[in-house]
Amino acid sequence: MAALLGTLLGGAFLSLSSAQVVTMTLPGMGQMMNGTDGQRTLTCTNDAVTLSGNNNQLTLKGSCTQVVVNGNKNVVKVGTVGQIVVHGNQNTVLWSKSLKGTVPMIKQSGTGNKVSRK
Repeated sequence: MAALLGTLLGGAFLSLSSAQVVTMTLPGMGQMMNGTDGQRTLTCTNDAVTLSGNNNQLTLKGSCTQVVVNGNKNVVKVGTVGQIVVHGNQNTVLWSKSLKGTVPMIKQSGTGNKVSRK
């Protein structure tokens, strides 16, 4: 099934698991994770990552140009990041280093979100 979906997506990388979480890499768009109750570790190579869903735990290693979180009650731990965008409620994003300056650019909408240095 993953090979078929990869073909349909023009050769994009796709990974499926029993937790109903899909991760894929789309050329020019970066890495994407979509689903509920998933746990993943991804490596950024100066690209963007978008997480959509609820109750996910995502660890990002390497350098991410942008991290976008859409949904509720997600926890994201990121090593190095340039921009953090959070849409939803009760999400937590913990970052270690900024790509530029002392703090990454941060944009938030929703309630109860926490974005802070770990």
